[in-house]
Amino acid sequence: MPISVNEKTQELEGNIRNSLVDGTAAEGRLETNDRIIARVTDGIYREPWSAFRELVSNAYDADATSVSIDCDYPFFNEVRISDDGIGMDSQTVADLLTNIGGSSKRTFRGKSLGTVNTSDPTESPSGRKLIGKIGIGLFAVAQLTNHFQIITKRKGNSERISATVKINTYRENAHTDEADETYASGTYKVVAEKTSDIDAHGTTIVLMNIQRAVREKLQSREIWDALDEQENEETFGLFDIVSKPNFHIGRVGANGELSIPSSLPWTATDSPKEKFQKLFDRTIELGRNSSDRTDLSHLDNYLKMVWRLSLGSPIKYLETHPFEFTGLTNFDFFELSNKPKGGASRIDLTGDQSIRTAMGLEAGTKDPLSEFTVFIDGVELFRPVKLSEVLQGSKNLPRPMFFAGKVETNFGDASADRSGGKLAFEAYLYWNSKIIPKESIGALIRVNGASGTLFDPDFLGYQIAEQTRKKQVTCEIFVLEGLDGALNIDRESYNTSHAHYLYIQKWLHNAFRQFATQHKKIGREVREIEIERISTDVTSKLTDIAGEVWERMRGDDIGLPTIETRPLNHGDSLPVKVGGNEISWDQPRIKERRIGRPDRIEAISIILDAYGILELLDDERRADLLFDIATIFEDDA
Repeated sequence: MPISVNEKTQELEGNIRNSLVDGTAAEGRLETNDRIIARVTDGIYREPWSAFRELVSNAYDADATSVSIDCDYPFFNEVRISDDGIGMDSQTVADLLTNIGGSSKRTFRGKSLGTVNTSDPTESPSGRKLIGKIGIGLFAVAQLTNHFQIITKRKGNSERISATVKINTYRENAHTDEADETYASGTYKVVAEKTSDIDAHGTTIVLMNIQRAVREKLQSREIWDALDEQENEETFGLFDIVSKPNFHIGRVGANGELSIPSSLPWTATDSPKEKFQKLFDRTIELGRNSSDRTDLSHLDNYLKMVWRLSLGSPIKYLETHPFEFTGLTNFDFFELSNKPKGGASRIDLTGDQSIRTAMGLEAGTKDPLSEFTVFIDGVELFRPVKLSEVLQGSKNLPRPMFFAGKVETNFGDASADRSGGKLAFEAYLYWNSKIIPKESIGALIRVNGASGTLFDPDFLGYQIAEQTRKKQVTCEIFVLEGLDGALNIDRESYNTSHAHYLYIQKWLHNAFRQFATQHKKIGREVREIEIERISTDVTSKLTDIAGEVWERMRGDDIGLPTIETRPLNHGDSLPVKVGGNEISWDQPRIKERRIGRPDRIEAISIILDAYGILELLDDERRADLLFDIATIFEDDA
């Protein structure tokens, strides 16, 4: 019979007292109080999209190739999440319900349950790198409801299993009279039934009685109510605090009826991919044409949830993986150095050669099943990250910039206890003069293809004063191995003192510095070329004016006077002979001053010579006259 918590406590207390007599230390294993699990099952995620993300990740780990979510919008009374993964048999379901927080993933126990690869417990049966590891992903539903059903079947089995689960709501101030103070996280009822469809497989999770707060959040109740308050505001001259979403799923009134019809970016006849494409295109278009709403405020909460779920899921990009850009792309490509004081080097891709091929990058090519799609209410999700070849906003550089790098380290053979083990990742930094939407500004870390975080606009705490450039960069870091240990239990934040996190943070800051250095360098080159172009244009114009005066005064049968120049006066190339007239600049008052526009001096010399004025003066007086005239224009030189 198992020893109760109270008995274990009494036993340890006795051992501690005995140490007073014999000096023997009391030893044992730390025990976790059931309150911890109670709090976990009460919901640990911040937003509804996070809960959906965890359920999608579970399906991915179960070797699903497709996941379908039906939210029953705009009412959200019941939500269904179905996948075509390997499903569960009776043994796996039993293990799931009796081992909350004791996932079989990444364990040898998972081999006997069929939840992990037989040769590597860190991979799914098909060989996918597992996203989950703790065993609480299923209880992400506690963020949405405390009542759900699991319907599952494994291929080759003749039984389908249905488990109905109710999760108890944890109350911090609740008291119990039980001696061991144990807490039941919830209850379940499981039924197996025979089925003739032996080849069927997969899992469906039905979320019933969605919490009122969640329903109202997804219905954007606070936005609609705020709009009502603003409309009734009698004080004039105030700016609106809230703007009506351009796209929304409609408004549900207090009576549960749809009081405002939906305004969606797609039509009912569009294909699932076309719907997402239009959601993306309209969001970018509205952000580009708006001076103050360049974020996702054009969307209601439900559509924001769709966007963020697509951002965090291990799915394909809407157009192309960033590492598939080629030499035909209108980018300047650079390879990032891993050296602390290294610099980025330019990469010249040839024709259709991709940055992936040139640098041997792997991210985005490792799924052994080659397909994982997610649908939500008839919309197929794609990663909403598109790196435009066209400069947005300011055109201060010729084209967007793309920096790529990769790292693989074992921390100098340091022990896994100290280093966290091997770390391998690949990354890119993309610059454009304007990033739309603002949610794509910053750095996003993907572990095994998935992310629980959004883009971090501070680039993991980069402290250098680069506020303008920070707003012009999209960065994704693809972790191929490691960093799992730094993920906190909600997968939405990191242990910032973990060796892997610190390494990535330091690498990213070094990468950003390399980008900034190249950005400044190219900016200087562009400005110098522009200054030279402007100078050439002005010089050409001055020459034309001087030529017209010369032709009017001397006729078109006499050519312009030859001008001999020499570097004088702090490097300025000034005329020392115009036609046959010598000009002497060797005078203290002239030698101490720099003349800003030598081309203007040449034009003035030709005009004065056309009028015959230079012939009336000696060498030094010619220099005095030219210098004095040039000084008049000094402020606009």
